[in-house]
Amino acid sequence: MRVAYYNHTSAVSGAEINLMVTAKHYTKAHPIIFAPEGELLDRARKDWFEVVPLPSYNARLSRNPFRLAAGAAGMVRAGYQLAKAAAEQKADVIHANSLRAGMMASLFYWRHRIPVVWHLHDIPPKGLIGKTIRLYASLAAQSVIAISEPVMRDYKKLGNRVHLVHNGTVLSEYTEKEKAYSREKIRTELNTPQEGRVMTIIGQIAPWKRQADAIRALHALLEEGKESYLWIVGEPKFREENERYLEELHLLAEQLKVEKYVRFTGFREDIDEVCCAADLLLLCSENEPFGRVIIEAMAQGTPVVATSGGGVSEIIQHGQSGMLYATGNILELVHRIKAIEGDKQLYKQISMNSMDRIKEHFSIEQAAAKTEQIYRQAINGVLGKAEELRQSKGVAK
Repeated sequence: MRVAYYNHTSAVSGAEINLMVTAKHYTKAHPIIFAPEGELLDRARKDWFEVVPLPSYNARLSRNPFRLAAGAAGMVRAGYQLAKAAAEQKADVIHANSLRAGMMASLFYWRHRIPVVWHLHDIPPKGLIGKTIRLYASLAAQSVIAISEPVMRDYKKLGNRVHLVHNGTVLSEYTEKEKAYSREKIRTELNTPQEGRVMTIIGQIAPWKRQADAIRALHALLEEGKESYLWIVGEPKFREENERYLEELHLLAEQLKVEKYVRFTGFREDIDEVCCAADLLLLCSENEPFGRVIIEAMAQGTPVVATSGGGVSEIIQHGQSGMLYATGNILELVHRIKAIEGDKQLYKQISMNSMDRIKEHFSIEQAAAKTEQIYRQAINGVLGKAEELRQSKGVAK
């Protein structure tokens, strides 16, 4: 199967990382990355993927009618360009890597006649906009993939066309020697004591990711005399408000007088090594759709303390393979951190349970195989309808 993997942006975040990792593990599909020139295609070329550059498209919802019209026109152009390129590449299926990409890919289905699979990585919008998009999906999408139950919930009316496929991770468990090497190397690089207690929070810098909560938790721990360090891994992308939020995080660390214990690392590709070098992963997001970094940390045996909203509870079994707390509750977050760090037996048990849970439920091989099966079903569904149409025309004659 030739799969046209369509990403409407060149920026790399969780959805794009999942795209690349999963595509590497297909056994029955040949992925071709369709995206604007930029970071995503640069990475794809380094990994020896076949790529097809497309003109960039970037539009947002607006109450301004002129901007809305311009955005709609841009969407139509992008959909047409994708339809033409996918047909030229003789794609068997189009995998649209976001809600917006799915909408654009389906616009010209009447022209390319290639089944379109929408991959939803975010909790869909509510209200009239959400209802309109769901109606469009019910009419236009041959299949919909959701990464968690909360993402999938509003699309269950699509019946057997909607599928739950959790993100997967590569089960490259580091040996104790490799973990010790990563710990020494990265702690030295980040000017962090080798024996210090280190928490890390990993993800794009954005208000809804709530990195500020991790800084406040660090402050509370230091106030109790528990010397700890916090690595904030990630960079602001997509919006100006994210750039401002990064500035606010620096200011907060200064105001709380914890800046000497905080490391802003920017974007890093060596997430597995960072997880091995840290003692604990924090995820403070509000309504996290899934949390790919959680499974990456758990695969290395790094315990996770995360918010209980969104799809996180589908990964972590509270008290067994990690700890959950209510979003924004700093006292509860601090309590969970102290519970794990203060009990060596609990820490070890959670570490072992984390690795077992990822092996059983979140391997990249499982995710890739499920996705390939969805491709085959979508292709067979379109072929079946075409055959029914031909037969009905024959009967009519």
